[in-house]
Amino acid sequence: MAGAQGVQRYLPPASAVFRFIRLRPNGRGERGVRVSIEDKERIETRFGPLWSGKTEIAFRGGVRTLRDVKRALDLTGEDVMAIDLHELPGKTFAFRYYDGDDRRVVVLVCDEAGGILEEFRAHIAEWLGELYYETGALAYDAEAMLHLLRKKSEEGGVPDGEADRC
Repeated sequence: MAGAQGVQRYLPPASAVFRFIRLRPNGRGERGVRVSIEDKERIETRFGPLWSGKTEIAFRGGVRTLRDVKRALDLTGEDVMAIDLHELPGKTFAFRYYDGDDRRVVVLVCDEAGGILEEFRAHIAEWLGELYYETGALAYDAEAMLHLLRKKSEEGGVPDGEADRC
């Protein structure tokens, strides 16, 4: 369809619009991202429950902390909050963190030089469930969401790791 001054407007097919509507139990629709429990399960199956990893690993010829790895990967935003590290076979490691801007738990699998080999993302709502939708504006506060995520994980029997806020 042509808009003002010949600019083309793209209208997605109706079926595409419905994929981004999440129906809530009270029948209200909420626009947002696709939330699939499969993403959470994939992350926890491969890397364990949140905070089950280490706070330091061998990396680039020395021992590195969560903060060191975060800096080495150039993840400097205030809304990037480290969760844990996992040493993997083949001189690789995984860095798990919460991306407050995207509101997702992210796992980066890297080689010993810090190159990213794989990336996994799962929305925080997969861990928090309806609690996420009840938080309102707090959903945009990375520190508050990480606190809720840790509290919910601890209630579920996840060991309290030593991962710090970095």
